[in-house]
Amino acid sequence: MDQNRKEPIRVLQINSGSRSFGGVSSFLYNVYTNIDREQVQFDFLSPNVTTYGIHREEIEEMGGRIYELGIKGNILTRKTGLYKRLYEFLTQHAYSVVHINSGNFFFNLFAVMAVRKAGVPCRIVHSHNAGDTNRSRIKKAAFEALKPQLEKNATLLLACSRKAASYMFTDQTVREGRVQIVKNGINAERFRFDPEIRKTVRQELGLQDKFVVGHVGRFYKQKNHVFLIRIFEKIHEKEPESVLLLFGKGDLETEVRGLVNELGMAPYVRFMGEVPDIERMYQAMDVFVMPSFHEGLPVSCVEIQAAGVPCVLSDAITEEIKIADSLQFLSLSDSPEIWAKAALSMKGHRDLNGYENVIRSGYAIRDVADGMLKMYKEMYQGSLAL
Repeated sequence: MDQNRKEPIRVLQINSGSRSFGGVSSFLYNVYTNIDREQVQFDFLSPNVTTYGIHREEIEEMGGRIYELGIKGNILTRKTGLYKRLYEFLTQHAYSVVHINSGNFFFNLFAVMAVRKAGVPCRIVHSHNAGDTNRSRIKKAAFEALKPQLEKNATLLLACSRKAASYMFTDQTVREGRVQIVKNGINAERFRFDPEIRKTVRQELGLQDKFVVGHVGRFYKQKNHVFLIRIFEKIHEKEPESVLLLFGKGDLETEVRGLVNELGMAPYVRFMGEVPDIERMYQAMDVFVMPSFHEGLPVSCVEIQAAGVPCVLSDAITEEIKIADSLQFLSLSDSPEIWAKAALSMKGHRDLNGYENVIRSGYAIRDVADGMLKMYKEMYQGSLAL
C-alpha cells in the first residue's frame, strides 16, 4: 500500500439490487460495518433501486456513498443499459477497485466488461448463487461459451461456495483453485440464543403456545414459496397450533398470499415483510424451512444456526451451509408430507451451542472482514506496481 496515502482505498461495491434487502446486501453490509474503514471504504451502487435504503443513514455516517443508476426496461434493455451507464459512471467517478457481486451470470459479465473498458485496474467478480440447474440447453451452451470472457475481464474471482464457483466459472478455473471462497460471515453474537428474548418476542407476537415455522427470503421463484406453503399446510394438519412466519418482500408476494387464502391458511400464515431486528425474530422460531430451487450460500441459514434453530433445507443448497447437526437436507422431489414430518421431528431440538458452532466454522464476520481487507490492500498494491 502507498505509505503516503492518507485516504482509505475506496471500493465500489456493485450488486444487482432489488427493493428487498437480501443475502448479498446483508453480507456486504456486515463486512462494511466490521472492516477497518480507515484503510478501506465502501461505496454501494445498484443498477436500479438501491437495496441499502434501510441503512442509508448509517452508511453515510460511516463515510460510504450510495448510488442508483435507475436502469429500467426488459431484460435486454437492462443488461445493455448496465454496460453503458456503468461505463459512463466510472468515467466520472475514479475507482481503483470495483467489486461486482451477483448470482446472475449475465449481470456479472456486462458489469465487468464495462468496468474493464473504463480502465479500472482491480476488477473482482464474486459469485453469490449456484444458479438454476434447469436452464435450457441453449442457455447452458451460452454460459459455457461466455465463461472464459467473464474470467478474461476480471482480475480476481470469488465465490461464496464451491457450488457458486462451479456455476459462474469454468471447470478448469475452479479445478486449478483460481477461485477464492469467501464465507458469508455474520455477527454471530447478534444471533446468539437468548431464552429471555425468545419469551418476550413470542409474547409480543402472541405465539406463546405455538409451533413456529420460520422462513426468510425474497418472494422470487428461486425461493419456492409455493412449495413452502404446501409444506406448512401439512404441518398444520398434524400440528394445529402451528404458525408460519414469512420474512421478506418480492414480486410473487401477491401470488403467495392468494394461495394461502385459497387453502384457508390465512389465520396461520403471517407476512412479516422486512424487519430491522430479524435476530429477535429468529429467537421465536422452532424450525426454519427453506425449500429453494438454488442458492449460493444463504446468509440467513448461517444466522439461524447461530440462534440454534433446527433447519430443513433443500438439497439443492450447498452442503457447506451445514454447521450444526440439527440441519437436515431433503429433496424437492420429496412430498410436502415428508418435509412436514421432518420439520415436526425437529420440535424441541434447539442447539444451545449454535453461536460456538458458527465461530468454529469460520463464519465470524470480523475474521471475514479482516481477510477481505487484506485482499483489497494486496490488489491495490499490485495495481500501483503495474
